[in-house]
Amino acid sequence: MNGKNIKRLKNQRGIAMMVALLALLLLAAIGMGLMFMADTENSVNNNYRDSQKAYFAARAGAEDARLLLARDATLNGNAMALTTGNAGVPFHMIYLENPTNAEAIDPTTAGGSTLAANPYLDDQLCWERFAHLTLTPGAGPCGSNGQGGQLLTDSTAFTATTMTQTAGVNGSDALPFKWVRITAKQNLMGALGASGTKVANAPANDQQVCWDGSQEVVVAGTCASVSPTVMPVWEITSLAVTPKVGANPGSRRMVQMEVAFKPPLIPPAPISVMAPVQLQGSYILNAYDNCACNCTTSGNGSNQSSSCVPRAGQPANACNTSAHAIYTQNTVSVNGGSGNTITSFGNDPTQGTTTQSGPSVQGVNPWPNSLNINNLINQYKVGASLPNYTCTGTQDLTTTPATYKNCGTQTGQTFGTYPSGLPTEPAPGSYTTVTEYVPGSVKLTADASGSGILIVDGDLEINGGLNWYGLILVRGKVSFTGGAGASTNLFGAILAGDDVSATNQVQDDNFGGSINFHYDVCALKNLSGANPPQLLATHEIMY
Repeated sequence: MNGKNIKRLKNQRGIAMMVALLALLLLAAIGMGLMFMADTENSVNNNYRDSQKAYFAARAGAEDARLLLARDATLNGNAMALTTGNAGVPFHMIYLENPTNAEAIDPTTAGGSTLAANPYLDDQLCWERFAHLTLTPGAGPCGSNGQGGQLLTDSTAFTATTMTQTAGVNGSDALPFKWVRITAKQNLMGALGASGTKVANAPANDQQVCWDGSQEVVVAGTCASVSPTVMPVWEITSLAVTPKVGANPGSRRMVQMEVAFKPPLIPPAPISVMAPVQLQGSYILNAYDNCACNCTTSGNGSNQSSSCVPRAGQPANACNTSAHAIYTQNTVSVNGGSGNTITSFGNDPTQGTTTQSGPSVQGVNPWPNSLNINNLINQYKVGASLPNYTCTGTQDLTTTPATYKNCGTQTGQTFGTYPSGLPTEPAPGSYTTVTEYVPGSVKLTADASGSGILIVDGDLEINGGLNWYGLILVRGKVSFTGGAGASTNLFGAILAGDDVSATNQVQDDNFGGSINFHYDVCALKNLSGANPPQLLATHEIMY
């Protein structure tokens, strides 16, 4: 090796270390990048989990409030009294609070006028554009919405209560929904756009929105003043805020629901049927409303007379004597017997036309859509209880006459509990109502009893007594013989159809023996029992 080669090798000393250092630097950069990416991914996952926790907590709060709106539950009376206000009556709301560790929850500026100072501030309310609700003017969360008012300054416009029935309330394990706001829905829905969206274009913005069983309708006045009956639509708005972690302020999510009860199905008579009606035996049909009227009847047949006064606790004009004994698309006939018909229109059930001037209303055509048997059965059988016995065969509604399943003869059936103390109206919660769906023709014997809605998707034969408080809904033919059991077999009404597509078939509904039917609006109004209002719509509020 000559001198030049030796000198060149000496000049290359340390190159390996430089390459190693550069490689180590590159690997360190890659490692730091991976660590940063992992940390970012963990932060994203934690934020997503926290946000989802807040969302589902908000949903839970809204569902909890919906349960508390059930007819026999805590909030029902206060919520039914909510209106959209008018020039003389301010808008009013309900706030349900769900504190953790007994913390203070205040949706008004009294707790702070910014989210940083008051994370539970209701900064969404102004977007709703509620008429007759006073909010603070000036700058605020809805400045771009053209609102004159922005935030609540005090509790004048609402009633606040702690959700004492909610799991974990006031404890460390309380769900992180903080408040739930309940309002009566008004015609203008401000949250759906800068100018708002109306349910109906013609009515005023502040008119109340009600549910008629199939759609939302806007009414003048209140839902309670409308006939036929409609129910108020409530907006349930729920705010959830997860706990702050370090510099992370926690997630804030808001969910809104629209809910309403199904309007009560109130037939116009104790017997409302599409088929011809034949009466026989020592029947009693009393069309005076047992809910509001205390009546005394004397005499029989053409010599019969009745005297009615409002029941105790009812207004002076509450007694309803305007119902008829029978409402039918066909005719009414009497086959012997010595029955009594008690109405304000006379005592002969065969008398009466579509003019509604007699004890019966006959020849009703067209049949009211609100009493469409097929639609009502399909509506009410959803979620109904099923019998504990088996029905055989196959239903075919296209044949003439229709073919139904056969559910046989059932003895001593009980559906819910039959109220005690009748004819005095039972107190809410003192009895249990059910909706029972029998998927075919059935014969009930030996004092069947219960309360609520009994749906028979076929023919119904009753022999040996019945004690029922509520509505009996039958697709096909009704045959009632033998009125043993309670002195009054039915408080409420029976609604029956005829065989579907059986245009050339004549099938009478027979009511005989010693039956006693008494019209009762209270029994029909309270059919939903303790069920919560139905969910009409739900969405997350993004603002």
